[in-house]
Amino acid sequence: MNDMFAIVPASALILLVALRKIAIPIKFNEEIFGEIHPDEVHNSATMRMLMGAGFGSVGLMGLILGFSFEAGPQTEALLYAMAAAFALILGTLLFAKQRGYLHEMPTAPMVIFPGLIALCLAGALI
Repeated sequence: MNDMFAIVPASALILLVALRKIAIPIKFNEEIFGEIHPDEVHNSATMRMLMGAGFGSVGLMGLILGFSFEAGPQTEALLYAMAAAFALILGTLLFAKQRGYLHEMPTAPMVIFPGLIALCLAGALI
């Protein structure tokens, strides 16, 4: 498998999610948590935007480095690093649920992150 077939979609998808978090953080929060207390709307929107920036940085690094490297050990290492980053994000979400911070698990991240992890690992291994 050409490494770019894994790097570009994984990076672009996470970057799109990040841009949505940054562009409409209040609506994004309401979709996940429902109505938020008026005193906490701006604080939660700020946190959502910061999380979007973190996701976006992974996506941007993947796109920039993916197009900068030639196929081979460098792109394979990038795919492993991206899989590890996505696993950390998924693990943190699961840990938040286990600690009782989330009442219900959002469906989208439970589909997107395992898919991105699988795509990156498949690109690195095949």
